[in-house]
Amino acid sequence: MFEFERVAVEELLTNDDQFRQLFDKHRDLNTQIDEVNAGNAAMDHSELGILKKEKLMLRDRMQAMIQAHAPDD
Repeated sequence: MFEFERVAVEELLTNDDQFRQLFDKHRDLNTQIDEVNAGNAAMDHSELGILKKEKLMLRDRMQAMIQAHAPDD
């Protein structure tokens, strides 16, 4: 992640409840996916695919919020 994005993420986590909820959900999905991939949790491929798509959608929404938070150059 770029330095500005790190700063923007920290500011959004502190000041934006919606961003924080998206961030937490993304982290939780990432943990679930990692557990399945490591063989520590059972899940069929279609369910895993749904989790991965949801995680990507959350990332895209967060990225849009980060870009909107960026100052105009």
